[in-house]
Amino acid sequence: MAIKKITAIVNELLLDDIEKALLAHGVTGFTVMPVKGRGNYCNTYTQDQLVKHSQIEIFSTEKYAQNIAQVIMQTADIGMNNEGLVAISPVDELFWVYQQTSASENDFNFH
Repeated sequence: MAIKKITAIVNELLLDDIEKALLAHGVTGFTVMPVKGRGNYCNTYTQDQLVKHSQIEIFSTEKYAQNIAQVIMQTADIGMNNEGLVAISPVDELFWVYQQTSASENDFNFH
């Protein structure tokens, strides 16, 4: 099974909309954390010039990874240069701690 990890760094003000869009597309498992960084855009109003964003991590099968990335990008796109990015990475192994077993494709049935 090919498992992928989708990592999105997005404008923190759009997080609620992105969460709703993911849920509407059947993505019920994701992790969200606050992050700060600097890419194409920097915050010149702060001393460190870092921008506050939210990072979302989602595990999926290869079949759904591109669709999930598209949902995030379409929801996060407001025509500004500080919207963030989305990456899809391979995952060698994924285990469920409570079962101490490997995840299977049946664990990732999205729309």
